[in-house]
Parts: sequence; C-alpha cells; structure tokens
Amino acid sequence: MNINRRQWLASLTAGLAIGAARCGGATQTDAGTAQPEPKPIRQSNGDVDWRAVRDLFPLAADWTHLASFLLVSHPKPVAEAIERFRRIIDADPGWIEQAAFSDVGGRPFTAVKRALADYVGGTPQEICLTSNTTGALAMAYHGLRIRQGQEILTTEHDHYAHHESIRYAAARSGCGVRYTALYDRPANASAAEIVARLARAIGPRTRALGVTWVHSSTGVKIPIAGIAEVVARANRGRASADRCLLIVDGVHGFANQDVDVARLGCDFFASGTHKWLFAPRGTGFLWGRSDVWPELRPTVPSFDPDERQTWAAWMERKALPPTEASFISPGGFLAFEHLLAVPAAVELHRAIGRDRIAARIRELNAAFREGAANIAGVTLHTPRDPELSGGLSCFEVAGITPEKVADRLVEKRIRTSSSPYKVSYARVAAGVMNFPEEIEAVLREIRALTMKPAAA
Repeated sequence: MNINRRQWLASLTAGLAIGAARCGGATQTDAGTAQPEPKPIRQSNGDVDWRAVRDLFPLAADWTHLASFLLVSHPKPVAEAIERFRRIIDADPGWIEQAAFSDVGGRPFTAVKRALADYVGGTPQEICLTSNTTGALAMAYHGLRIRQGQEILTTEHDHYAHHESIRYAAARSGCGVRYTALYDRPANASAAEIVARLARAIGPRTRALGVTWVHSSTGVKIPIAGIAEVVARANRGRASADRCLLIVDGVHGFANQDVDVARLGCDFFASGTHKWLFAPRGTGFLWGRSDVWPELRPTVPSFDPDERQTWAAWMERKALPPTEASFISPGGFLAFEHLLAVPAAVELHRAIGRDRIAARIRELNAAFREGAANIAGVTLHTPRDPELSGGLSCFEVAGITPEKVADRLVEKRIRTSSSPYKVSYARVAAGVMNFPEEIEAVLREIRALTMKPAAA
C-alpha cells in the first residue's frame, strides 16, 4: 500500500475533518456519495457555535450527558482519524513498522508527542506516552529512585489509582508513606490553607509529593503553582537524590483549564487524554521536566521508536544511560489507530479555542453550583470560587445515597455519577457538549428529589 507523506499528514491531523468543521461543505463517502459536513464551529464573528460542537459528538440525543469526564464520546474528527488509521493498518499491518522508523510514514509517534507537547507547553522529548492516567502514575512512582528512610507524601483526597501506585511502590522500595488533609470541609477550602498545610507537611525525608489537580472526590481544584513554590523552597540546599519531586495527577484539570501545564511548576504531570481532551480511548501521557527524568528508572521495556538507546543497551549488554522520557513509555503493541489519532483531538481543541473551551466549562459548571447551593436539602461540597473548582461538582441530597441519586436521574435519562470513595458524593460534570438548559433540567430533577420521602 503506497502512502506518501502528504497523505499521511492529512490523516494524522484530521485536516479534512477539522477544515470541514470550520468551513462547512461536503465530502465523498467510499461509495462516492456526497454527504453534508458539520456546520462550522466558528461563526463569522469568531464566536463558537456550541450547537455545531455538540453535533460532532455521536451522543444519544434523548439523554442529558453530564458524566463525560469519566470517558468521552469520540467526536467526529477523532472517530474519522481512528477509522483512517485502522484502514491503513488493516490493509498493510507491516506498514506500522515502516511508518514508525522512517520519514516515508511521517514519523507518527513523534507527531503524537509533538501535538501533546505543544498543548502542554513543553517539548516532545518531555512526553512519555501511556494508555491512561493510572499507567502514567505507575510509571512515575514505580520508577522513582527512592530509598529506605525516605518517604512519599500524599493527601487524603487522592484517587485509588494514585494512592495504590504509591503504596505498591513503597512496598517495593521500603520507603515510608504519609497522608495529609488539605482541608476539613471542601466547600470552604482556600488556596492559602492548602499551600500552608503542605508547607508544614513536607519534611527533610520527603522524596516525592503526590497531589491531584482537581479532586474527583470533592471537585476541589488545588493551586499547583503555589504548591510548586513550596516544594522549590523545601528543595533549597538538597542534593539531587534528596530532592522532593512534585508529581501531579492532572486528569480532571487537563484540557478544561486554559493553562500550559508544563509551566505550573510541577516535576511530573500524569493525565489520560480520553476525557476532557476528547482523544481516543486508551491514550494518556506522563510529562516531566527534561532535567528530572533521570530521577526515574524504566519499569517496562520501551518500544518508543524515537529512541534506540534501550535497544542498543540490550544488544550490547550495557547499562542504560541516564533516563529520558522515551525510556519510560511502556512498550508492547497497542491500539495504534487510537494512539495515532491523538493529534486530531488536539487540533479540534485548537479549532474551538482552548480559552473558549475553558470559559464554557467554567460557565456551565458555575451555573450548576449556583443552582445546587440554593436548593433546600442539597449540600454542595465543591467550592463556588472558580479558582478552587473545575469541571465537576460534588453534592449530597439529604436522605438519599449518592448511588441512588444517580439511579433516580437515570430514570429521567440524565447521566451523572457518584464518587468511588469511602465518603461518596453525587457528581455532575458539564462539558462542551452541554447547554444551559440541560443544567436547568438536572437542577429541576434534583430539586424534585428533595421533595420525595427519604425512604423512597
């Protein structure tokens, strides 16, 4: 199958699909029949047409989807990119090897890292490709060069995957683990208090501080930049092997905040891309500052085609050179059509505008929190301050379990969720596929729940 560079790059960036989304028009199907393209996502005055954006997602129209923060529907440009890559690989499976190692195929793995690096504000050499946030955290903690007598400090609010990666790594290394609370009541959390508590908690033995940007347990968004300053102060005068590394689970802030995460001040940042970025399922990354990668050891052999040092070390039975991001990317064969379609999601974000996406998500979720806070019988646990909240909101309905709240809303064809923690809350998360009237609808149904007998 003869694929030239121009054809490959067109597939890689989903340029035809995005161009159609911007400009309108029609394309040809395999049968040669002209099909109408989606409406332009930008209006003539530059504003975003959110109805056109919603039309890119093949979500059931008779449902209100307020749980897309768990796993997003593939929007049209991403689905089309996946399908193009699937057809290429199905027609010539051996092509993937040629594409990975030569310019004939456009070096698609490099292009994926470049797209993610551009989005985070870093460089491709700082990106380790993973399948999800969980894998990225595991790579960071299991690879961490830590010894007995040192410790990993984390918080009481982090997710199962974060806590367990730390616990498993501690069991292997013999290091200690400490947990600290950043706030007593999430709705009343303050940035100053969060930073101050961590400043007190970091000690001379603290080798890593693991935090989560937006807590899926409470919806609290913590001040990563302020925390990074605290860590930097704690590291003054420390030797490299004793430095405290700031490791961030960023999945529920990544791609819904208008922020270059590489400039937040953390050392490592883990995120899946199949949530707020709208990228294909089973894709994620671990970003790390270029100077801190040597603080990790590889844990899974890498197949990253952009580096051959690990293969050379294997062939020559030599020690690996200082670690680079590409050493950490877990090897093995993947769903290549999904991985290679990641740039299509980045391009879609660019077409809509990261600032517009962040503003839309902030507006919709602020409206939900405002409404929920004014319903008798509802306790809102997520701060209403946009500096301390992101794209999801946690709440309770008096007398009804969080799971039952979600079940009752499903009966009204409204998809929400509950948080899988020891203390669980109901959760609502609005994304770019949602509208103000859907926020009003879910608030109306929550209000109705408060009027029913508690035992119902």
